[in-house]
Amino acid sequence: MEPSLDNYKLSCELLGHSMDVRAVAVAGSAPDGGGEIIVSGSRDKSAKLWRPSGNEYLESLTLQDHKNFISYIYFLESEQWICTASNDATICIYKQENGFVPLLTLKGHTSTVCALAGGLQPRSLVSGSWDKTARVWSISETGEVGFIALEGHEAAVWAVATLPEQRKYVTGGADKNIYYWNEKGEKLRLLKGHTDCVRSLIGLEANTLLSCGNDAILRFWNEDGECVRQLSGHTNYIYAMARNQALGDQVVVSCGEDSTLRMWNVITGCELGAPILHPAISVWSVACLKNGDIVTGCSDGVVRVFSQVKARQGSEAILKAFDMAVETRKSQMTEEIGGVKKTDLPGPEALLSNGTREGQTMMVRHPDGSVKAYSWDMGNWNLIGDVTGGSGGTQASSGKKLHEGKEYDFVFNVDISDTAPPIKLPYNRGEDPWQAAQAFIHRHELPQAYLDQVANFIVKNSEGAAPVVQSQAPSGYQDPFTGGSRYVPGSSSANLQSGGNVDPFTGSSSYSTGGSSNSQSRVDVNFVRSGDKHFPVSRYRTFDTCDPSKVLEKMKEFNNKLTQSDGKVGDEVLLAVIKLTEQSPELDLTSLEALIILLKWPAAMLFPVLDILRLAVRNEAIFSVLNNSHSFLGIVIPQLAGSAANQLMVVRCLANSLSHTTGRQQIESRLPQIIELIGGIKAGSANLQIAVATFFLNVTISQTLGVAKSEVCHEVTSGVVELLKWAKDLEACYRSMQAIGNLTTTPCGQDTIAQVVSVDYVMDKLRELSSTPQGENFSKVNSAGNALLAAF
Repeated sequence: MEPSLDNYKLSCELLGHSMDVRAVAVAGSAPDGGGEIIVSGSRDKSAKLWRPSGNEYLESLTLQDHKNFISYIYFLESEQWICTASNDATICIYKQENGFVPLLTLKGHTSTVCALAGGLQPRSLVSGSWDKTARVWSISETGEVGFIALEGHEAAVWAVATLPEQRKYVTGGADKNIYYWNEKGEKLRLLKGHTDCVRSLIGLEANTLLSCGNDAILRFWNEDGECVRQLSGHTNYIYAMARNQALGDQVVVSCGEDSTLRMWNVITGCELGAPILHPAISVWSVACLKNGDIVTGCSDGVVRVFSQVKARQGSEAILKAFDMAVETRKSQMTEEIGGVKKTDLPGPEALLSNGTREGQTMMVRHPDGSVKAYSWDMGNWNLIGDVTGGSGGTQASSGKKLHEGKEYDFVFNVDISDTAPPIKLPYNRGEDPWQAAQAFIHRHELPQAYLDQVANFIVKNSEGAAPVVQSQAPSGYQDPFTGGSRYVPGSSSANLQSGGNVDPFTGSSSYSTGGSSNSQSRVDVNFVRSGDKHFPVSRYRTFDTCDPSKVLEKMKEFNNKLTQSDGKVGDEVLLAVIKLTEQSPELDLTSLEALIILLKWPAAMLFPVLDILRLAVRNEAIFSVLNNSHSFLGIVIPQLAGSAANQLMVVRCLANSLSHTTGRQQIESRLPQIIELIGGIKAGSANLQIAVATFFLNVTISQTLGVAKSEVCHEVTSGVVELLKWAKDLEACYRSMQAIGNLTTTPCGQDTIAQVVSVDYVMDKLRELSSTPQGENFSKVNSAGNALLAAF
């Protein structure tokens, strides 16, 4: 009799992960011989080992060595290694020794490692990554690591497999291609047939291959590379497959985004029994035990075991609870949004494939249940906004108006020209009318002079739905620099000052690009309302405070260690330089010449000089002289690759320089070089983290106050994303959020959102910062994070 999934029922549920279970595997037998160990990996960054106990499994060990979510788990049986792959771009290997203990970590991929398989040689692994490469790793008995890179895919490598008989490797990717490789890493064969991302591969007997992917098809390839069979049944992405050899070499199970587990005979192409529906959106992973039981990992954070043996099936109460959960899931699957079933929508992996035409729109269902609309423009999927149908799922039943896939209380027609069609202006009750007007102006590149007119139009036509705005001046933040009586880099409290015109909405000052009192005032609506608006930000942040006596003391100390040939100077030079630390220093050429002399000091003694420089460059005239006569930026920017102290002072110097027009122009011309060097900084003090975040924030302010340049916005977004990968200081994270938030309000906002959303680690960090209570002093981090995620 042929096996059937109809015979399977839930055996037990393993509860312990706090987020999606992205990977499951079977890791050999328990030491007491009582059965096989199940290993699960989650978005909560942990892997857990579950040991059999009767008909249940008990959590026995938690592995927490990754910095981001676990994407794949593989058990290398020949070595008894558990191998975990992660979004942090590493692979952790654990060996069996009184349980499982860390052996080593493989580093080299530059993005998420999402697939693993055993290699052709002993002590070897194959990995696939979002960095578009696969690697064959070899680990010697002494722990030395080597690798061969398999390069040729044009997008993420989601699947890897080994064909031992043919001595070949196979890879599948988001470019829809399957490649064969020899042991030297040379490409041998290309298989085409999938119409979407290839997600999983299994090497079978007689040199055949099974593949599956986002096109919801399993494909069986013969030895000659011909697709001779297609297995259809899944209605959405297929994420994973596993052989169930206890039932026969031809039996394979699969799982996917349609919430189902399915069983197949790959030789006949028949589906074996009805699918098992799970009470979760995504069934991410599947594995089979030697006794024929099947293990799944799901987006609801639960590991489930199914068995065809009645003695191992769950109690009546367990089965009833599971059936009720499944019924609930069925009702959710019938939900419509904008007249479309949610379950018919693709998941986020669809964003890895190119659009078919410019302006193409696509709705994407995300793991948290939200649906977002994207548009294909300029070679990228750009986020339009959330698609909602909360009042009944359709425009007719909700009473709301649908605009670009999102429901609004109002969608106004705004006539801006007698010769052009009206522009749609969406607005929701409770939304700030000036904020909505500002976003509308940015998006359609309208003159800023239209602001009041558009905002008043909203107030007048929204039936009293606009909120009352209570003005409140935001309090300035003071950086928590190190204290003590001695001078160290950043040892003084650097108050963040801003000057300029009074914002009529908040009573606080807003930056005017004109430097004199005769400059034209600018009414700026990028305001803070009742403390709950964190972006756009329009006031440049500068690092101002300094203790000149301590700086002078440190310079004298260094000067005494120098010889004439090294750059030793007289005390009069040091005293001339100190004049530049004044709040409003005079344009004294003697002091500037002295500063240039001291900038030639050895790098190890440079930081007090750079500390003076960051104060001096706040003055636009001084900046101009230093730049025009001495090209000082060319002297100091390379110090971004120097010591931590110099890095800190140079970043502060650059941040301060952005507070005036000349500084912005000069720094923008060198921005790629600066961001590349800052990107090389992967660790540092809280002061350095805050300085880097402030620099990026000031660059984004220049984009919101002027004409946003796409290349600048793209470069800055990349820089902020890299900073968020390692920054831990809450103020630095807050300013990074403000920087991203600023850019979302510019015409380049959709590109910025797409850049950030594409980096899972950063998105996870933003969610964590938003949801984790930060205490009274940093509650702004929670609210800013939530505001930013809402903008996405």
